[in-house]
Amino acid sequence: MKYPTMGEDAIRPGLGYMLGATVLFTYLLMIMGTFVTSTGSGLACPDWPLCYGSVKPPLEMSIWFEWGHRLLGAITGTLIMLSTFFVWRRYRGLPRALTFAVLTLLAFAVVLGGITVLLEAPLLDGFTHVAVISSHLLIATLVLICLVFTLRYVLKSKAATQKGHYKLLFGVVYMQVVLGILVRYSGATLACPDFPLCNGELIPALAGYPVMLHFIHRAGAAIVFLTTAAMLIRALRDGTGIGGFAAAFALVLFQALFGALIVVSGMFLPFIIMHGATGFMLLGYLAYQSMPHFFKEALEGRAT
Repeated sequence: MKYPTMGEDAIRPGLGYMLGATVLFTYLLMIMGTFVTSTGSGLACPDWPLCYGSVKPPLEMSIWFEWGHRLLGAITGTLIMLSTFFVWRRYRGLPRALTFAVLTLLAFAVVLGGITVLLEAPLLDGFTHVAVISSHLLIATLVLICLVFTLRYVLKSKAATQKGHYKLLFGVVYMQVVLGILVRYSGATLACPDFPLCNGELIPALAGYPVMLHFIHRAGAAIVFLTTAAMLIRALRDGTGIGGFAAAFALVLFQALFGALIVVSGMFLPFIIMHGATGFMLLGYLAYQSMPHFFKEALEGRAT
């Protein structure tokens, strides 16, 4: 599919800086969201959009964790809207489609966040709780991806020489991120309380969904590791793209390390935060690298 362009010969450094800041704040918001849910502060403010009916809620730590998350979300939302405005002034076609998707996802995330707070725990038990909380973070990953795609388009970076390898790795990692979110918010993080075995076995008895989900996530981590290692070896053999795949491999190693430490430590909070932060960074990095392979014609500025 080809996307039309409109006067896009020059790089837009100012817009690039704004989009870069928007990507950064979206990334920080996702980390902050992980921190809020991991500390049990997600419902510390019982009302929405205010907190205890005020913009200056009571001075309690859990309340200010949640309120700080909301304030960071407001800043991020403002940056997204400003970026969208300037993108729409200068571009049409793919950048407009991506930023429109971001706005749509953002609106849905805000509504979903409000519903989560207003309904609270009694109506969010079991599957509904997992679905609502997981959906909120999955939406954030899609927002991050669309923003990174838009940033690369604006920066006019050309496609790398590794054909579609980044695209494949991006797909594998994204599926692993989705699995990780489901494991985290379904309470399956310690379904296998040991490492590298699972309940003392290489392949455990998959008696219940928590163990099954956790084990599938571990198997997915092995697939990500092997895929990234194979691509790095190929880059070393070809003598091209070594730095890019080495960076991806390093992030994968750190991601695996923090994941193992979460289990061994019994969910020590700093390891949970670093696991999420590294995973989101890896996802954003691969989105940036794979964008030219998803939208080659659009990046080259071809018209319909």
